This record gives sequence, structure tokens and C-alpha cells, in this order.
Amino acid sequence: MFKIAIVGASGITGTELVKLIKKHKSIEKVDLFSFTNAGKKIKEFSNDLIEHDDVLNNFNDINFENYDLVFFACPNGTVMKYYDALMKSGTKVIDLAADFRLDSEKDWENFYKIKHLHPEDLCNVVYGLTELNREKIKASKIIANPGCYPTAAILAIYPLLKNNVIDHKTIIVDAKSGFSGAGKQKIDSGLGSQIKNNLIPYNIFQHRHQIEISQELSKASNNPIELTFTPHVLSVYRGIIETIYVDLTEKISEKQIINIYKNFYENEFFINIEESKIVELKDVVNTNNVSISCHANKKNKLIIVSAIDNLLKGAAGQAIQNMNLMLGVDEKTSLK
Repeated sequence: MFKIAIVGASGITGTELVKLIKKHKSIEKVDLFSFTNAGKKIKEFSNDLIEHDDVLNNFNDINFENYDLVFFACPNGTVMKYYDALMKSGTKVIDLAADFRLDSEKDWENFYKIKHLHPEDLCNVVYGLTELNREKIKASKIIANPGCYPTAAILAIYPLLKNNVIDHKTIIVDAKSGFSGAGKQKIDSGLGSQIKNNLIPYNIFQHRHQIEISQELSKASNNPIELTFTPHVLSVYRGIIETIYVDLTEKISEKQIINIYKNFYENEFFINIEESKIVELKDVVNTNNVSISCHANKKNKLIIVSAIDNLLKGAAGQAIQNMNLMLGVDEKTSLK
């Protein structure tokens, strides 16, 4: 049985973590921490936690040594401030922000506009995309949990690059997310009303997840990825659906492409390769699943549709999946 801490427990991702941890059969104790809401009860921040009276503790009082694993569901730049103390402690760490997602100091500071406090370790922290880095995750002390858009994109494109059947220079990702991905602060500032009956493209050519997607896909192709990525906010609360356009490098049937996916993701519980329909958002909402469908024409064009729940497989669910690996329990625990 394990002892867990969740830092940033009152945010959107934090409350998702709490919900999953509360039903986890291998967790003996969970303590919740906040920088700004200490003293309040967790049920004030989610209707799904209305039966739980856990009080949020002040983060300044945390002792990392008391826990087997600590989640940080906090803004970018938080974990690197406490990195030295965390590495000296006996706890394992999962960071749901972007502090250690990128390998390059230059890229990180260019996209996040913050000076990185531990650039020498950027290449050493394992990127927590579970299906691709499972064995490394098992052996790690600290994990960089991937972004939501990158999770849907990388898992959809990686097998095709690995098998050298698509052009690495012409990838287009048209991504749409529920507005929960914007975070509690932006929702409280009026995004909810702005997005009603609307669809908003944003951060064209500037989104931070673009470099994250390119970085990880380059590892599959051994070539720099030239990626066009456009994110949009949907008028729904949760879920991500991405329509991905690629060029095939050889004559290959849709059935052969499906077989590439099925062979690559053989025995992966959370990945569904759809053969009979186009993937929809409702296929994955409130699950830790990834659903992928592919659609080829006779001109070597391929469209891939990839869908996840941004708050689960795109954040808290994948973090729990990684925690399970790091603690040596069944990977599916509390996620089925």
C-alpha cells in the first residue's frame, strides 16, 4: 500500500487525479496540497467529490519524504523550483506540467518564455507517453507527463513514421479540444461564455505543443519533423479530436495501414484501432482510451482521426497509468 500527495489538487486536472486516486485499491493514504486554497475542502472544487471532506493542506508544510509518489498538477515552472529537494528525497514524482517535456533548453525557453532552472537534466527526465516508454517509466524517479494534444497526435502518427510509410515533411495536425483544456483560470475569466456555440482557432504557429509533438515524432523517423499544427477550442467541456493529414510514401492499402497499427499496439489495453467507422469524440470521453481510425484514398493521401479525453489520457489518466508502472502495480488499476 502506498502514500500519495497531490499538489495543485483544487485545479481541473487536480480534481481528476483525486477522483482516480480515491478508487485506487493500492493507495493507503492521499494528502492534498494547494498553494492558494489551503484550508478549503476538496468537495468545493468538484461536484464529483461532494462526498469527500478532505481538507487541502498548505504546500509550504509538505514533507516529500512522507510519500511514495507526489503528483504536481501545477502551472509550468513549478516543479523545477523544487527539483533539487525532490531529487534528494525518497519520493517519485510525476509532473503534469511542461517543465521537463522538452529536450532542448533553447526550445523550452523559446516556447515557454521562462529561464529553465535545470537545463542540464532536460534530456534525462523520461517523457511519460506510456505506450512508447513503458520500460523507462518503470525505472524512473521523475516523469514528465505529456501534453494532451501531443498524446493524441504522437500515438496516431508514431507507428507510421516508425514503419517509414509516410512523409515526415508534410504532416498536418488539425486539433480541437474541449474548453477544460484552457484551465480553471481562463474558464473563470469568461472563456465558457465566449466559446458557447463557437469554435475558436488560437496560437497558430505558436502553440507550445507543436515543438513537443515534433520532438517525439523525430525519434520515430530519425529525421526532423516538419509539422503544421493548429489547435482550436470546441464548445464542449472535455475531449480532444484531431484530424491528421499525411502523405504515404508508397502504395499501401488501408488494411495494411490498420495492420501496422495493430501490430505496433498489440496488447495495448487503452488503444483502440477502429476499422468500421470514423472515430468520434463520444467514443473516448470519460475514459483513458485512445481511439484511432485511418482513411486512405487512391492518391497516396491518408487521413487519421485520433481522439482522447484531454483530462484523462491527456492528463490525469495517463499520470495514473504512469504511477501504476512506477509503483509496480497493475497498469490499468483505477482506469478500467
